[in-house]
Parts: sequence; C-alpha cells; structure tokens
Amino acid sequence: MQKYKFSPGIFGTVITLIGVTLFCSLALWQFGRATEKEELQEMIEQRLAQPAFSYKGDILDLNEMKYRLVSAKGHFESTHQLLLDNIVFEGKPGYEAITPFRLENGSYVLVNRGWVPQGAYRDQLPDIDLQARPRTITGRIEQHKSRPVVGGDTPRTDASNRWRYVDTELFAEESGISTPGFIIRLDSQDPDAYRQQESRFDAKVGMHIGYAVQWAAFALFALGTWIGVSFRTRNGKPEKTRNELT
Repeated sequence: MQKYKFSPGIFGTVITLIGVTLFCSLALWQFGRATEKEELQEMIEQRLAQPAFSYKGDILDLNEMKYRLVSAKGHFESTHQLLLDNIVFEGKPGYEAITPFRLENGSYVLVNRGWVPQGAYRDQLPDIDLQARPRTITGRIEQHKSRPVVGGDTPRTDASNRWRYVDTELFAEESGISTPGFIIRLDSQDPDAYRQQESRFDAKVGMHIGYAVQWAAFALFALGTWIGVSFRTRNGKPEKTRNELT
C-alpha cells in the first residue's frame, strides 16, 4: 500500500494564494455592494414615503434631499426652455423638456416636464411652450443628467436649444437665470407634464449576492485543486486517481 505525503510546490502555492486572495476579496466586495444597495433602497423608499415639503428657493443638500417629494409656488417661463437630447423612451428617440420655474421670491429652479418624441427630422423640434400662469407644482428632487464621457465638453448638441446635459453655469450665462444644482421632476398628473419615465431605483441585491457566491466558489475550487495536486506518493509523484490505477 502506497503512502502519501502533503508536499505542495512553491510556484503552485504562490499562484493559489494570489488567486484565493483575489477571489475572496471580490466576494467580500460584492457582499458589501449588496449591503450598500439594500441600505440605499431603504433610504429612497423612506424619502418617497415622506410628505412633500415646500421649496422656496432655499439652498438644499442634494445628498439629503434627493428623491424627496417637493411642492413649489410660482410660474413657468418658456422663454429659456431646453431639450435634453438622446432620451429613449419605450424604444423611441426623443427629448426631455426642461423648463425654468420662477418662484414667488424671484429665484428659479429647473423642472423636468417629461419626455416628448423626436420629429420625423432632426430639425423639427417639438413645441413645448406653455402659459406663464401662477400655479403650484409638485414633483421629486433629482440629480441632473450625468455629464457624458463622449462629448462632455460641449453641453449643447448644436446651435438650437438641444443639450446633451444641463450645465447650470452655461445656462446661467446664456439666459441670465441662476438655478440650483438639482432639478424637479414634475408629477406625471400635472397638466403641463409630458410622459414621465419612472426612475425607481433597483438595488439588484440578488445580482450582487450571486456574484459574491460565484467568486467564493472560485476561491474554494482553487484551494481544493491546490490541495489535490499537493498530495504526492513517497516516490515524489502526484497521487494517482482511481481511473489511472485501473
């Protein structure tokens, strides 16, 4: 009867150590991401459940107020509206209509009125004009559309009022209207709202846990393989499998 000894090779041990460390780190990172996303989901749901607060032009901390419901009194000004370009809704190209809203104290905030379809030709811009009447709007605090990686140095798509993203400094320079670093997404029930895209946050906790389990399995496989090949017979040869003995 042959006797076996545990005799791991240096090279294989180093490679296994690196692999197991990497796989375990990735597994822990994914578990951490799952926890973070779950906490963020709970925070968003809590904020959406809170009653709307009245916005009067105060300075807000976006991190504290994002997703909160809000109401504001004033009127829309259609003179300096803009269209966010390249917005796809239900598979169709279009724009999001962004309209300045003048508050009762004279300050402004930008309002996202929703999605409008693109015309048959690019030079056919949609008509998004509206009446400047006193009113109260309700909506949700959101962050401006992110600056794209490609073309981010030019907020405007062209010489028209099509914009890739909202640059509040450039908008203030061109319009004379200073606005805060957030936007109000108008409630879909408002008569001046267009089709609103639901921006519900999906934590995808299950996806992160699945990735974590996958990386952990890789670590166990690497460790098991290293243990298996490290057992050798007394003559220095690796342990033979049952099929090889027969």
